[in-house]
Amino acid sequence: MSYPLLRVHLDVMECNINRIISKFAEYGISVWAVTKGLSCPLELARMLSETKVTALADSRIMNIRRMKQDGIKVPFALIRIPMHSEIEDVIALADYSLVSDMGTLELMSRECESQKKEHSVLIMADMGDLREGFWPDEAEAIAAGLKKLSPALKIAGIGVNFGCASGVLPSRESMERFVSFGEKIEAELGRKLEIFSGGATTRSLIAIDSGLFPKRINNLRIGEGYLLGSDKSSGVTVPWLRQDTMELEAELVEVRRKPTKPIGEIGRDAFGNVPYFEDRGNRLRGILAIGKQDVNIGGLTPLDDGVEIITASSDHLLVDIEDCQQRHKVGDILRFSLDYTAMLSSSTSPYVTKIYER
Repeated sequence: MSYPLLRVHLDVMECNINRIISKFAEYGISVWAVTKGLSCPLELARMLSETKVTALADSRIMNIRRMKQDGIKVPFALIRIPMHSEIEDVIALADYSLVSDMGTLELMSRECESQKKEHSVLIMADMGDLREGFWPDEAEAIAAGLKKLSPALKIAGIGVNFGCASGVLPSRESMERFVSFGEKIEAELGRKLEIFSGGATTRSLIAIDSGLFPKRINNLRIGEGYLLGSDKSSGVTVPWLRQDTMELEAELVEVRRKPTKPIGEIGRDAFGNVPYFEDRGNRLRGILAIGKQDVNIGGLTPLDDGVEIITASSDHLLVDIEDCQQRHKVGDILRFSLDYTAMLSSSTSPYVTKIYER
């Protein structure tokens, strides 16, 4: 076995996504499964394609290309606003995209005509998180511009994002303003929009039963919820989902008793920080062959009793193992759970082996 190792339990994720689909179906809400958090492994995409998700959503067009080439037969959505340089591929490969710029829409419209291909877009609204989106009071002006686009570029609906950039959480009030934005566009276009995509994992899983979403909300884009069973923006785990979806394993390459306070003048570490260490006397510590180049260390939580993370360099993770009941030795494997940032970084790293179990 090659370490460090990210062990992914697809069966647990399948359980989570099915619970989410079932729960949201009670409110007439469909689910797009977001694959980008785990860097879109094909093993995950194949599993999700066998569920009742209505689309697979990713932020990278190259991942959508890989899924299509693998023969996965579901609609695909690009959820990062398209770059002008990739519009040809977006129209050719994706079924949906999220758009927040009229110039981009115009280019996409022309590309649809050029390829003689239909493509659906969600018009993004900014409800305060200050990432992508038109302002709500632009609805009428936006609709006027949409009328000029080719019918091949289908205006399927509207979308909104919360939590990812500024930490803003959705509320009933912001959801109602979002719905009003869509209804103003509908009034100008003279037809109903099919999709009101009311956000992602942020608060949706823990507040679905509390009346957060007006009836017009009929779609959510869920990633972290099924991948980790958590909602990082709200700082909670979701009680009706499982959190044992994956763990990171790393190998001990040194075990030695050492002082807890460094010896000598302390300057900045390799990342420009001046570290502080409490003097706790001599304690047993281990070095694991994994570091900041492999994973966001701050997103790791030890799963082995008594293990405490001390610090890390680019290639080494230092842990206190004095209080472990097991006397660890060089070659032993320690395990860690991951938050979203650790999942994202370790799944992207070419130095971390990945195993997908089902």
